[in-house]
Amino acid sequence: MDNKQIIYFGALILLYVGVFACTARSECDVLARTTSGWVRGTRRLARRGCVYASFRGIPYARQPYGELRFQELQPAEPWDGILDATTEGPVCPYNEVTLYGPLWQPQGVSEGCIHVNVHVPIADLPNPYKKVDPCGGLPIVVHVHGGAFVWGSGDADVHGPEHIISKGVIVITLNYRLGVIGLLSMNNIKIPGNNALRDVVTALRWVQANARFFGGNPDEVTLSGLSGGATFAHVLTMSPAAAGLFKRVWLMSGTAIQSYYTASPVYAQETANMLLSYLGINCTDDEEIHAQLIKIPIGELITASGKVRARRGLTSFVPVIETPRPGFTTILSEDPEVLLAQGKGNNIPMVIGLTNKECETIRRMLEESHIIEMFKRNPLTSLHLGAVYSLPPNVTARMAEKMRQRYFRGAPTMDEFVRLCSDSLFAYPVLKAARARVMAGGAPVYLYKFAYNAEYSPIKQALNLTYCGAGHSEDLTHIYQVNTWPLSPSAADEAMKDMMTDLYVNFIKYNDPSPGDVSWPPYPRNQYFYIRDAWNKRYIKMTQCDQDMVKFYDKLYGRR
Repeated sequence: MDNKQIIYFGALILLYVGVFACTARSECDVLARTTSGWVRGTRRLARRGCVYASFRGIPYARQPYGELRFQELQPAEPWDGILDATTEGPVCPYNEVTLYGPLWQPQGVSEGCIHVNVHVPIADLPNPYKKVDPCGGLPIVVHVHGGAFVWGSGDADVHGPEHIISKGVIVITLNYRLGVIGLLSMNNIKIPGNNALRDVVTALRWVQANARFFGGNPDEVTLSGLSGGATFAHVLTMSPAAAGLFKRVWLMSGTAIQSYYTASPVYAQETANMLLSYLGINCTDDEEIHAQLIKIPIGELITASGKVRARRGLTSFVPVIETPRPGFTTILSEDPEVLLAQGKGNNIPMVIGLTNKECETIRRMLEESHIIEMFKRNPLTSLHLGAVYSLPPNVTARMAEKMRQRYFRGAPTMDEFVRLCSDSLFAYPVLKAARARVMAGGAPVYLYKFAYNAEYSPIKQALNLTYCGAGHSEDLTHIYQVNTWPLSPSAADEAMKDMMTDLYVNFIKYNDPSPGDVSWPPYPRNQYFYIRDAWNKRYIKMTQCDQDMVKFYDKLYGRR
C-alpha cells in the first residue's frame, strides 16, 4: 500500500469516526447568517481529513412560482428561525438526457429550485454571533454547472468540493432555471429571454451581499463554468449586468463563440413558435400567450419542450441577443463575437481549456439521437447553428460539402462524426476565443489542453465508455469530486487531482495558474499548456493536427 492509499483510507476512518461521534445533532451543526436569515449547515469531511462547513439549498432569490415563472428573480423572502441547510434543495425542471447517467442523482425536482450551496473550510467560518470583519477573507469560486442549458445542478453529486476545499478557498455552486423556463424567448416585454443568465447574475449579487458572513472576500470572486455553464460565464465577462461581480474566469470546454448554440433572435422565435404549437396555443397576443404559459402545469411544459428538443436538437432554448425591456436586466444586446472583437471583458483574467476527445463523452447520446441518419438527410447538421442562421443557403451548402470532404472518407461513421463534433463544437471555438482575447489585448489568457487518460474515470465507468484520453468534462472531475461514483484511488489519478486543483486554486488566489515547477505563460499564438500526466507538465506548440484544424475553420467560416 503506497502513501496516497494510506492517506485515503485514513481519511475514510476519520469520516466513520466523525459520523459516529456526531450522535447529537448540535455537535455537527454549524451556523451562519445571511441577509435573509440564519442558516444551519453541517460539518463534512474532504480529502486528507480536512473538515469543512457545508450549507446546502440556501435560497438566493424568491422562488419563481406562478406569475414569476418567466420573470427576473426577486429578492429572497426573509425567514423566521433557522433555515435547515444541511441537504440540497430540488433541481430545476429539466428534460431527461443521458450524458451523466447514474452520476447525476437529483434530490427532487421543483420550480422552487433557486438555491446556492456554500462550502467553507471549518477553521475559516466566522463566529456568527460576532460583528462581521469588513476586511480580508478567503477567495471565492462560484461554479456554474453545465448541461447544454437543459439539465444539471450545482449539487455535490457531480460538483463535490472535497478536492479543493482544503486549499483555502470558499466554493459556491448554484442552480439556475433550465431549458424552456430559463431560456425561452418571445422577444417581448413579458418573456424577453436569457432568464437563466439573469439567475447567475442574481446569484453573484447574493454572493457579494453575503460573502463575509461565510468568511469570504467579495472582492476576490472567480467565476467558473463547464460547457453551457462556461458559455454563461464567458457571456457575463462581456455584459455590463455582471460588471464588478467577479474578478476572473475559468472556462472549461465552452465559450460564448456560437457553435453548439446560436444567439440569433430568428432561431429563438422559431423555437418559441414550435413550443406554442405543441402546447396548442394559437393566439398572437403577447399578454394572452404569457397568461397561458404561466398557468400550464410544469410537467406539460417540460414535455412540450422535450418535443421541441427532439426536432431542434439538444440546445434548443439558448442565450439570445435581446432587445432591452423594462423590468429586465439586459444581458446580451449584441452578437457575442462582436463584443469579443470589441474587447469587451478583456480586463478579466481568463483560463480557458478543452479536452483532447471532447465528444467521446457524448458518443452514446449522438447514437441515440441517430445523428448519422440526420446528417445523411441534412448535411447542414455538420455546421454550427450560427452559420446556418446567418448565411445564405447556397453558401452553407458549399460549406457543408467542405466539411464532408474533410471528415468523411465515404459513408459517414460515428467515429468520424465524433471527431467532427469535437473539433467544430468545442476545440475550434475554444482556440478561437483565446486568440480573439489575445488580439484584443488586456488581461492575460491562459490556455490548456487536457489529455489525461485516467486509470479510474467516473465518467467512463458509469457510462461504460472505453476511449483513450479525456472526454468532455473529464477535467472537471479532477477539480470537483464525483460523489455518486466512488472509485479506488490510484497514485496517478490522485497526482492529477492535486495538480489540477493546484492550477485552479493558484488562479483563484493569484490570477496565475502556473504550477510551482513549470512556467505557464499567458497564451501566445499556437501554444498551450498540455496536460497529459501529472509528472510531465509541458507548455508546447499546438499540435500540427490542431493547427491544421484551426486553419480549416478559419477559412471555412471566415476569420474574424
